[in-house]
Amino acid sequence: MATAEAAAWVGAAATFIAVVVALFKEDLRGWWRRPVLQASVRLAAPDCHKTELAVVQPQSGNVLGKWPCYYFRIWVENSGNLRAEQVQVFASRLLRKHADGGFREDTRFLPMNLKWAHAQQRFEGPEIFAEGISPKMGKHCDLGHIAHPTMRAKTGETLPGVAADATIMELDLEVAPLTRSHLIPPGIYRLELRLAAANSTPVTKTLELTLTGQWHDDESKMFSDGVGLKDVS
Repeated sequence: MATAEAAAWVGAAATFIAVVVALFKEDLRGWWRRPVLQASVRLAAPDCHKTELAVVQPQSGNVLGKWPCYYFRIWVENSGNLRAEQVQVFASRLLRKHADGGFREDTRFLPMNLKWAHAQQRFEGPEIFAEGISPKMGKHCDLGHIAHPTMRAKTGETLPGVAADATIMELDLEVAPLTRSHLIPPGIYRLELRLAAANSTPVTKTLELTLTGQWHDDESKMFSDGVGLKDVS
């Protein structure tokens, strides 16, 4: 009798487990197999380095000018076990440090997606959504660049109240707003980024950016005295 009751309990338990698995199979699969997006940045190559900025005439392809600039990129990696689809990096908030030591939101900043690095310019615009990032693989996303101050007028990277010999960082957003809120003058800032994919939950990453306004031709000097960039999330 005891054996029969035990068998009945085992059968009932197996049936219950089978029903639970059938009902929540997709949820369980999603818990075990999913993309996990992470972002990091190092103030060193290949994330950040000195290069040349060129202006090209769209119609002819002729190079109108070249000058030194520093490029800053974020490394976005999928540490999960499932391919991340349609990945985007969204610059959601910009906060500036004030004299009292607190960071307060810059209400002029227009939230927008960043552009993916090393992508061919498409007819409809820059690459904003990366088609996919496979597990244990990554891709660089452009954060911004700093052009030589003497060339700022030619590139339109000017702001009222910023000295002509001071540096300005231009964030590489999907569109350059007419309000110039993508141009960052000297100061200390925190930029909040959201990493998302079509098949993953968004995660937040906060970077602290220090711009002294100084330009240095030497890369190591620039990355010690001209600009600072670190993860504070």
